[in-house]
Amino acid sequence: MSKKFRYSKQSKDYNELRAFTKKILKQKTVPDESEQLFEDDPRAAKEIEYGRVRKNSTYVFSRNILSDL
Repeated sequence: MSKKFRYSKQSKDYNELRAFTKKILKQKTVPDESEQLFEDDPRAAKEIEYGRVRKNSTYVFSRNILSDL
């Protein structure tokens, strides 16, 4: 098999894949109603909520040579 034939087959496969991908991406999808529904885990309803969680950032003081300038 010559290199020219192999490359032309690869480019043909690539172009077919590219055309197929473009065709698929252009199609509009309509989600099913069952996919739109979110059901929470039943164990979550039994959880006790302890209030607001606050996350404070931590600042660590450090000195270096440039801090004295």
